[in-house]
Amino acid sequence: MKKSIILTITIGFIGLCSSCRHADSAASSPPALSGSWENSLVYIEISIARYDGFQPWKLSQSFSVSCFGTAVGPREILTIAEPLADASLIRVKCFGGNEFVPAEIKCIDYDINLCLLTINDESNNPELKAVSFSEDFKKGMELVGNWLAPDGTTKTSRGFLDRALALPCPTSYQRTLAFVVSNPSRQTSSGELYTHNKKGIGIAYSAADKDNFLIPAETILRFLKYTDNNSYAGFGTPGYESYDLLDPSVRKYLKMPEDMKEGNYVSSVYSQGTGSGVLQVGDVVLAINNKPINAYGRYKHPEYEETACEHLIQRQELGQPISFTVWRNGEKVQLETQTSRFDPKEMLVPYQEYDRQPEYMALGGYVFQKLTRDYLRLWGDNWPGKAPPHLFQYDRNLAMKPSEDRKDIVVLSFVLPAPINLGYQNLGRIVVKTFNGLEIRQMSDLLTAVSENPESPFHVVEFEMDYPTLIIPKQNLDQIDQAIAQIYGIQKTVNID
Repeated sequence: MKKSIILTITIGFIGLCSSCRHADSAASSPPALSGSWENSLVYIEISIARYDGFQPWKLSQSFSVSCFGTAVGPREILTIAEPLADASLIRVKCFGGNEFVPAEIKCIDYDINLCLLTINDESNNPELKAVSFSEDFKKGMELVGNWLAPDGTTKTSRGFLDRALALPCPTSYQRTLAFVVSNPSRQTSSGELYTHNKKGIGIAYSAADKDNFLIPAETILRFLKYTDNNSYAGFGTPGYESYDLLDPSVRKYLKMPEDMKEGNYVSSVYSQGTGSGVLQVGDVVLAINNKPINAYGRYKHPEYEETACEHLIQRQELGQPISFTVWRNGEKVQLETQTSRFDPKEMLVPYQEYDRQPEYMALGGYVFQKLTRDYLRLWGDNWPGKAPPHLFQYDRNLAMKPSEDRKDIVVLSFVLPAPINLGYQNLGRIVVKTFNGLEIRQMSDLLTAVSENPESPFHVVEFEMDYPTLIIPKQNLDQIDQAIAQIYGIQKTVNID
């Protein structure tokens, strides 16, 4: 009996020691990240240097921001575009690494807020493991957020896929498709990778009201496909504005049958973009590519349910045929066109002027600039209610309607005080109409205009809204400009493309 008890205790003791050794071994090895994403995640640090919107010859003090990235190739990293606007230096840190390595932008599309980076090929870091993305969408499925912390360790969070909808893109005038992650354990807007069943579902770009918003795999996969080409053309964009058609009296005025409940009213047609060449103000869009459009401008998606009709345009490659079924003049009309893109740089009042110095000309202390959304943002929060109304109306009503007769809005922004402009030093924020008799249609016209009327002793500038005509003496103007430039730290007095 004693021998049996001693044998049992001995066996138990040996088992306990064995368990302790296993526990020590487990404690010494860090737990593996779910899905083994360690070699697929990077931490990105960006130095930003932006030009002063009010004094466009000056660079503001450099500052740093950070975000997260996901490997999509051995040396390629996908992230969001927003933090990389006006980047002067980009560095990335990989899992287990203690040093940053340089990276550069291969392709960036602010219309959809995506950026593809490449790591310096000479870096000694191991090759990254590319993440596979899936277009799987199921309401309520659990997602895992993955990111690499600044200290080089991996972190995770949790959330649930709630719905898909079109939201304003933070870097564009458009609304784009987004997945909504509800009740996340961590709110983020910095490129965190969300996965399900070892597949990427999307990357986070914004957060609000206890939700995270993702750029979905559908958009990511098309972006990566398009970047394989040597020349990236971008996605299709709408060429019109519309509003909800709910009022029965308006439908009756448009001679629509009482049983016709679908259709979205076209309120404005742009100069460029999909549909701009065939649609008319007053059309009612009934279907796009034979997909019925309801009164709210949405169509029935097989997975996302009701989705904004912009998605039907954005999902198509540029140049592909696209059809609009519209109600026009009391009957249905079928319109055929091609998917096209409105380049934001060609807007009458550009929404974005990223990664470039603003255009300007300083002459006699008078600073002429191109009107842009960035310029209007100088009025701070709630700038639509603070900016001068005669400038804001160009952005509100005409930004999407450039023409051969007018491609830019040129403004006299402000005056740098100098003896040559005494009495005019409070002049500013007014739109230039003519310069030396030449109608100003774009910034480059200023370069032509200063050479007009060489026999005249003055430059003559006329403005809209009957503002006083400006007279600038030409005598010794070059020397005066040099003196003004030296006083105000202007390295070059003209920056016009």
